[in-house]
Amino acid sequence: MNDGFRMRLYALTCVACIAWLVQSVSQDIKDGALATAPSIILIVCISVAILYTGFSAVQLWLKEGKRSDEETEEPSTSDTDDHTKEQ
Repeated sequence: MNDGFRMRLYALTCVACIAWLVQSVSQDIKDGALATAPSIILIVCISVAILYTGFSAVQLWLKEGKRSDEETEEPSTSDTDDHTKEQ
């Protein structure tokens, strides 16, 4: 599994967890059970999952961006090296 696929998987998991959190909180508000211990524990656990998957997705996205920047710069540096060797 490459980094691009893992990044998309983390991002998709983050979005799904956000939707789950919104649904859970809205249901708890509707039922009047937002301040109960099980609801608070579930909200904290989902929030941790959102933070972890979101951070991991952004981290891989930045890593992927740096890698693509390095790949685009490599041909130009090799051209410069070729010109210096000719002189």
